[in-house]
Amino acid sequence: MSITLETPRMTLRPFQATDAPVLFTWVSDPEVMRFMPTVTGLDHSLEQTVARVARYMSYQEHYGFSRWLIFDRESGEAIGDAGLLKMNGTDEIELGYRFAKPWWGQGRATEVAAAWLEYAFNTLNIPAIIAFAEPENRASIHVMEKLGMQFLRMDAISGKMEVVYGIQKPASTGDVQA
Repeated sequence: MSITLETPRMTLRPFQATDAPVLFTWVSDPEVMRFMPTVTGLDHSLEQTVARVARYMSYQEHYGFSRWLIFDRESGEAIGDAGLLKMNGTDEIELGYRFAKPWWGQGRATEVAAAWLEYAFNTLNIPAIIAFAEPENRASIHVMEKLGMQFLRMDAISGKMEVVYGIQKPASTGDVQA
């Protein structure tokens, strides 16, 4: 059985080995990857993206979550990736999202992030989620705030100072609203 998440405009699924070439189209784009941490930053070769996809697949198998590929429901085109990863050295689980440039500025990050929060809280039973961004990444910070995340701290993550926001699983089992 294949796991998927659905939003009004998008479908998400775990990565498959054959997804590396399409993922490479945006993880090799310096503008898309501008705010990504140095550990998982810009891919300079398809081989790096093949290794990235293999890590995501292994992570999915081990934890039951990872980064997933995002598809536009209308066109079927792969347009970005989003998902959950455990933060190194902590018990915190981080929500991340990124889109190919043609899909920026359409509210899709908020839509996808809200779906991931609902899945994390109601299906995976994760008690809290964090997200982080560089202070200059106002678009990502705006998404976190729209999701109801609260500023927690400034922290050095992979060599960059980041703002860290967080949200707790709601007391009720209702949906997280964007």
